[in-house]
Amino acid sequence: MFVGNEPEPSFTATSGLHGSTIVVQASGELDHYHTPILRAELSKVWRAAPSKTVILDLSALTFCDSSGIGELLQARHNGQVRGFRLILTGIQGNLARRLNLAGLTQVFEIFPSVTEALEATTC
Repeated sequence: MFVGNEPEPSFTATSGLHGSTIVVQASGELDHYHTPILRAELSKVWRAAPSKTVILDLSALTFCDSSGIGELLQARHNGQVRGFRLILTGIQGNLARRLNLAGLTQVFEIFPSVTEALEATTC
């Protein structure tokens, strides 16, 4: 849907509480133009999270460029500085290929799904 001359957003980031764990759902294209949206959502989470675990669900990403990967690395750093555990879930497609090629699958804590990450955080 178009409002005036502005196109429909091609990226969204929303967060919700699952028990005491915040899950941030990223959807669409994470690129140079949209990294500020993810950064703003995570900034809210860092300030208000009831626990020190945040799950970033990337299963609905359709694209992620090098700017998006840089933002994920910055989110990891920002979380660590604040004492948070950041878990990535739902990595697939071009993001999975880029992370593998860059050797970053060893840098992030990754689970296939939000459900599996939530189970791991309660153990």
